[in-house]
Amino acid sequence: MNRRSIIISLALAAALFGAAGAAADPCLIVYPTAPALYMYDTSEYYTVAPGHPLYDAAYDRGGEVLLETNTDEIDHTIYQAPGLYGFMPSWEGLDGYFFNENPFTIVVDAFSNTPRIFRNVVLIFDWYDRADCDPRITVNGVRIASPVVPIGDIAALTPAANGNNYSDTRELEITWRYCEGLRVWAFADEDFDGARDGGECFTAFSHDITIGTEASSWGAIKGFYR
Repeated sequence: MNRRSIIISLALAAALFGAAGAAADPCLIVYPTAPALYMYDTSEYYTVAPGHPLYDAAYDRGGEVLLETNTDEIDHTIYQAPGLYGFMPSWEGLDGYFFNENPFTIVVDAFSNTPRIFRNVVLIFDWYDRADCDPRITVNGVRIASPVVPIGDIAALTPAANGNNYSDTRELEITWRYCEGLRVWAFADEDFDGARDGGECFTAFSHDITIGTEASSWGAIKGFYR
C-alpha cells in the first residue's frame, strides 16, 4: 500500500469512529508554568501597542499584543501559557517560549478547535547548547535514557477560557544538569512510526543562567533578561 492509500485509509477510519483525526501527526503546545517570553517568527506574527486599532488590553503582555500576520487575529494557542509576560522577535530561527528555570514544570497542552483525543503523545528533548553536552534529564524524578519520552494519550475535551477551543493538559517535572539549556516539544505520533510528519510545533526553551554562556543564541537571550 502506498503512502497516499495509507493516508486515505487513516482518514476514513477516523471518520468512521467519530474522531477528529488528521492525516499528519499533530503537534501539541508545550510551555512552562514559570514566567516565559515568547519569541516569534516575524513572517508569521507581529505586535501592536496601546493606541493601535487592533490592540486589545485583555491580551496585553508586557505592553504589546501578538497578532497573526495573515489574519490580524489573536493566536490563542500562544496565550495558553499562564506565565507569558512578553514577546520578542525570534533569534537565529529559534521560536517558542524562553524561560530561566531548572528544575521546571512543563505543560503539554492538547489545544484543539474541536473535542478530540491526541494518541501516542511523545515529548522530545533536543537543541542542547553544544554537541558534547550531556544534559542528564529527569522526568518526574526518573532519569531518561532517550530524548524521546512517550507520555500516552491526551484528550482535549474541556472548553478553553476563550470559549472557542478545547484544552486539557499534562504536567511533568523536569530537571537537567551540565548544559546551559535545552528545548522541549511534543507531537502525537498517531501513525506510530516514530517520526513527525505534521506541521510546526510550539516549543519551550529552558536555559540555566548559572552556567557560563558559550552559544551566541543563549548569550543574546540572556542579555535580554539583564
